[in-house]
Amino acid sequence: MATEGHSRGFLTVFLVLLLAFLPEIALAASVGVGGGTGGTEFKAFYNFIYAAATGYLGRSIAIVGGLIGLGIGAGTGKALPAVIGVFLAIFGVLGPTIVNALFTSSII
Repeated sequence: MATEGHSRGFLTVFLVLLLAFLPEIALAASVGVGGGTGGTEFKAFYNFIYAAATGYLGRSIAIVGGLIGLGIGAGTGKALPAVIGVFLAIFGVLGPTIVNALFTSSII
């Protein structure tokens, strides 16, 4: 008896999820899925975000994140927050360039 109730519950959850995601799956299949360079309507937004991330705003956020991590690490006497802060600072400076290179490479 208990397994019948569980299987009915799993079937209900499966059907709800199927009905929730079926339109998205159909749209993705009909339009085609791929990370191309199309979508010129988003180019201005991309340029703004990339300029902010690689400019003074991105560098400031990276430096402040690194300093906060170092401060928390020094305050608690643990090395992990300090390492995370330094990693955040390094990734904040180098991350946008790496991500841009990954998405614009022709090898993928």
